Amino acid sequence: MRRNLLGIGWGIILFICTCTVDFQELIDHLSIRFVLDRNPDWNGLFMINDMDLQDPTYVIQKIGHFFGFFVLSLIVTNRGQWKNGIYVSMGYAALTELLQLFFHRDGRIVDIFIDSAGILLAVAICYYANSWREAS
Repeated sequence: MRRNLLGIGWGIILFICTCTVDFQELIDHLSIRFVLDRNPDWNGLFMINDMDLQDPTYVIQKIGHFFGFFVLSLIVTNRGQWKNGIYVSMGYAALTELLQLFFHRDGRIVDIFIDSAGILLAVAICYYANSWREAS
């Protein structure tokens, strides 16, 4: 039960970080603001030419994607339930990217891949840790 609440709480934190209108405002001033866009631009979902690895904010966001979904996966991959952990985490990664389009943010397929890398690393660590523990 406690793990479920922790997963829901972490999911809320991820939602806030991914859907608040201005990520920089969130970082600088802890300002959380949501603005609904009823007609999002779906073309942005498939953009890949706006990557700017020289921009520290951009890099922080991508590290945040990786780390945020790494932690979510650790939480929901409970005692060897690898498939459930992967499905829940990957589903939430896709959902948050789609939701960003409705909150004046840029949802990107590329971010789902970054989220997935964090998820798969967490699952691999849990799997090997569990295998090691069972072998001992």
